[in-house]
Amino acid sequence: MRHAFDRDHVAAVTHFISLEPDPVKSAWFGFRWALGHAVAVLLLGSMILILQLKLDPAFERYAGLAVGITLIVLGVWRLALLAQERRHTHRHAHRTKQHAHEHSHQPGREHVHRFAPTLVGIVHGASGTAELFVLIPITLISTTWMAYLYIGLFSLGCAATMSAYGYVAGRFYRRATQTGQRIYRALVIATSVSGLVLGAVWILKNL
Repeated sequence: MRHAFDRDHVAAVTHFISLEPDPVKSAWFGFRWALGHAVAVLLLGSMILILQLKLDPAFERYAGLAVGITLIVLGVWRLALLAQERRHTHRHAHRTKQHAHEHSHQPGREHVHRFAPTLVGIVHGASGTAELFVLIPITLISTTWMAYLYIGLFSLGCAATMSAYGYVAGRFYRRATQTGQRIYRALVIATSVSGLVLGAVWILKNL
């Protein structure tokens, strides 16, 4: 459960939460992220348990780079969507008359690919402390079924924690939108910039 609160995990999931500030939807984002994380951990754990493979240190480095790049992409993506949410005017002509329509691009599910949180979770599951918390301990477990039980409980802990975080953060962001768009926008900018900085740090750590 503590593993789910790693900085890169929280930063990534918060981008999705800020897009649809609804507690239930936000909890669902967290669960879908945890599902992807579990898939990656299960695949890597099976490689060790069944195929008796050892992970090359370079794999961990490349996985860390992938996490950094993912955080930067998410930060830029969220800032771009925030810019579209501003009200603006489109002008166009009908024969000899010109019309102006003012509208805004509001955040919504059409901006989130169905599998995006899960794919991000897969990237995180392949990187960082997954090896420390799961892939090393399972090599010390004598029976295969016990090792898979360990992976299952580990993944359930991550899913429960990230879903709970999504619900709480969703309520927080919803309150921010109700308070005022200026506060909401400032909060999204702070979240996005922190994700960009963290992504850059992750990349530098793994170069």
